[in-house]
Amino acid sequence: MSMVMTARDVPELRARMASWARDPGTDGAANWFTFWLGPRPEQATESRVFDLVDDVAATISGTLAAQFPAAELFYVSDDMTALAGHAATTLTDYRLHPEDLPAQVGLMVYAHPPVTATGSHDGITAVSWGPGRGGLWVHTWARPTPAWTTGTARIGRVLAELPHDQVLARAIRGSRQPPPDPGADPPTTDQAADAFAAGLLPNLRRAPIPPSFLPSHGYGWRALTPMEFTDMQGWPGYLPSNGEGMDTDAKIALERTILATWLLMGQTLARSEQLTAPRAARRRIARDDPRLDPAVRFIDLRRARTEPCDHADDGPRTSTREYRHRWIVRGHWRNQWYSSRNDHRPIWIDPHFAGPEDKPLLGGERVNVLRR
Repeated sequence: MSMVMTARDVPELRARMASWARDPGTDGAANWFTFWLGPRPEQATESRVFDLVDDVAATISGTLAAQFPAAELFYVSDDMTALAGHAATTLTDYRLHPEDLPAQVGLMVYAHPPVTATGSHDGITAVSWGPGRGGLWVHTWARPTPAWTTGTARIGRVLAELPHDQVLARAIRGSRQPPPDPGADPPTTDQAADAFAAGLLPNLRRAPIPPSFLPSHGYGWRALTPMEFTDMQGWPGYLPSNGEGMDTDAKIALERTILATWLLMGQTLARSEQLTAPRAARRRIARDDPRLDPAVRFIDLRRARTEPCDHADDGPRTSTREYRHRWIVRGHWRNQWYSSRNDHRPIWIDPHFAGPEDKPLLGGERVNVLRR
């Protein structure tokens, strides 16, 4: 697969993720999660979906192994990604319903990161989800930065080639080294390697080191967010990779962007086109697992309109007010009542012109409109 992910690449990405998730060996998901999270990571003790007796790493890897093959695939275009990120900034707390999801189990890849990147990765670009204890489990994935790939990940590959006992001994030796003296000579290569391994000592004591710090499919697991079908006031139970969580603002922005994407995908402003993986990729997928569907849904925006079309359920509109101007209504969410579920659902209203067509535009006769 190319470094630039396209819609047709998503089926093969899913096949690689599924293969990694079910691999019981050192290079598989079970060892990867055990190494980085452990059976009972500290962050999991605060979650409403994990008990203290649960083996969290085994639970996560087993869930992914079952869900990846069943996932429906989605690719979100640049325009749709940008709209979701913008709409998320004004999305209020909302009670998510199961029918708001585009699929019960899914894998969704964004054309570009919808939120700010961090030092170790280029930004979250993939989201997988499926049923889990407590409601819905949402996993986020990211491509590492080139610097991380050539630095930390490369060191990980070197350590992985050594016997586990030898790496563990080096970690213990490194943990006994005195703190570096600013005025002393720089550490030798062996001392630097020992110090690096010392930082992994808790990981090395519970699992073999992964052959690569980065999973074989090229995406790093960033976090699990168990999401309940209740009023969204920040999702509970956030479990980050190796304790490296996002700050609160970035986490909330990402969660609301994912939710906004799902809501927008269910509206008429979104269009869906079914694509399939290239022939060579389909052959590789079939050799690995012939049950995997090589189709992916490409999610994009329809052509922009100048008048809203979401008034059908609002009832008759009567007004005696006479307007002397036209004006531009900014994009916004509107709570739409659905009697079928006895609740409201946010509907995104695109920017549009309002007022009589034969009246001048408020603020001037001329306006430049950037169309999709």
